[in-house]
Amino acid sequence: MKDDVLVLRATLCHIINGNKLLLKEATRGVSKGKWNGPGGKFEKGETPEQCAIRETLEETGIRMLNPFFHGKLYFFMNGRKELSIEGFLFSARKFSGRIKSTEEGPVRWFRIKDLPFDRMWDDDKYWIDLMLQARRFDIYMYYDKRNKRVVEYTVKFKDKVV
Repeated sequence: MKDDVLVLRATLCHIINGNKLLLKEATRGVSKGKWNGPGGKFEKGETPEQCAIRETLEETGIRMLNPFFHGKLYFFMNGRKELSIEGFLFSARKFSGRIKSTEEGPVRWFRIKDLPFDRMWDDDKYWIDLMLQARRFDIYMYYDKRNKRVVEYTVKFKDKVV
């Protein structure tokens, strides 16, 4: 009998300030030790946008204004072909507040040309440029058994480049 796989639904958010991107170094969970955008799991009754705004505020002190929904990130983890995580990707270039670190981890601005990809999830290198270009897309990412490396990915664009 096949094990039922519970799919985690969560948001991932990026605050863009000119040539800088706000990242958080996770202090717990599956991302512990990695730099990542803020985000997290839905609370009961929340829309993806509401979750993105709440999680970003809680984890960074920043309130996203007019978040842009890029699309979904589909993660297939542990070398499996079954979906593990359905992520909703948002970014914002307008925001209010001042950054603050929390128990979730320290936050800081990185110059886009100096992003710490060696301390980020492997999949980030496949889609961050698309996000920075304000593209709309879904991406399907298949990780190896140790969740260290993306072994296959597919991007489905939802917009047209002019």
